[in-house]
Amino acid sequence: MTNAMQDSEQNIGDSFRVAMSRLAAGVVMVTCRVDGQPWGLTVSACCSVSMDPPLILASLGANTVSAAAITQHGIFGISVLGPQLVEVAQFGSSRGEPKFMQHLCANEHPQSDSPAVNGAVAHIDCLLEQRIVAGDHILFIGRVCNALLGDSDTPLVYHGRTYHQLVPSTDLGVRPVADETIDSLLYDYPLPRRFARVHPPN
Repeated sequence: MTNAMQDSEQNIGDSFRVAMSRLAAGVVMVTCRVDGQPWGLTVSACCSVSMDPPLILASLGANTVSAAAITQHGIFGISVLGPQLVEVAQFGSSRGEPKFMQHLCANEHPQSDSPAVNGAVAHIDCLLEQRIVAGDHILFIGRVCNALLGDSDTPLVYHGRTYHQLVPSTDLGVRPVADETIDSLLYDYPLPRRFARVHPPN
């Protein structure tokens, strides 16, 4: 690879990081077990994949302890964090630190095989369905075994490389969509479908 190509890739990488910092995202803690103990990693790269069957995706660094543990055991959870759990988010995103989280899920939920963060907005318990290597990350697609709902529905938001919370004044007053999940199937036509040809006027 030439120096010019390396410089170009570096510039793209820098711009890409800035671009992604402008994309607001919810904050979740991906949970698993390491040496039999609860372990959690904070990420923002998480989204639903399918409703039938229910599938969810989380993207983790390929060389993380979490990725190795999920690959080995095939079980993971996703705790959706609220603003009251910002310190939990910071704990799970600390660089180079062990992320044993027994103190964050002291009362383990009997309906979840994966550790659930106490006070989370929601917790989604998953079995590993598919593992896809993508660059320096691994995409873990989990089949949802259970979805546990917390008392609050206000999420923690990551934007501009820091944490935020939603408040009523940010509501744009747009009518809610019919389904909670922004799914392409709701807005595009399923296949197969025939479209009438529109002929331009003579």
